[in-house]
Amino acid sequence: MIKAVFFDFGGVIADEGWEKGLRDIAGEQGFEPEQFFADACDVLWGTGYMYGRATEDEFWTKFGERYDFKMTVDEMRQIIFDRFKIRPEVIELIKKIGKTDYRLAILSDQVNWLDEFNEKYGFYDLFEKVYNSYYLGKGKKDRTVFPEVCADFGVKPDEVLFVDDNAGHIERAKNEGLQIVHFVDYIRNIKDIEVILCLS
Repeated sequence: MIKAVFFDFGGVIADEGWEKGLRDIAGEQGFEPEQFFADACDVLWGTGYMYGRATEDEFWTKFGERYDFKMTVDEMRQIIFDRFKIRPEVIELIKKIGKTDYRLAILSDQVNWLDEFNEKYGFYDLFEKVYNSYYLGKGKKDRTVFPEVCADFGVKPDEVLFVDDNAGHIERAKNEGLQIVHFVDYIRNIKDIEVILCLS
């Protein structure tokens, strides 16, 4: 029986701004978008910034060693932030779930930016806990994160419905016993979640 729902942030609660933003930044500066995005991800994980082992300044400094940026860090940062658009339909779904006996948490591979998104949009209050890779020291590429956060939350893996847009994360969560919704079409998938939780 499902007792809790864990939501990803980018690609579920909000549009996936990291990839969209980086590709737009590359286009504006004349860099090859695919390679630019790949390099950004390489620096993100390579520095350990994703897991709180490096600062944002260290991330941009290392990234800047690979590219001659024609924009300021603040400008590039803003482009990425602007593309993390909150999805009102998903927020309404979360509010609906919050009125039931189901418990709610965020499980996101994010850096300290997630706190800034919350300062702007105020969604943390909808959740009992927020699990962020930046503070956990590990992310959803590590399958052990799933049983660990379930244990911390006081639920068994099979009592959790995990909602994420990343196929790899979904597969690892499923293998660890969580119930899953691969969130690729948010209008359709909202309905799927409502059916699974008997909300509609």
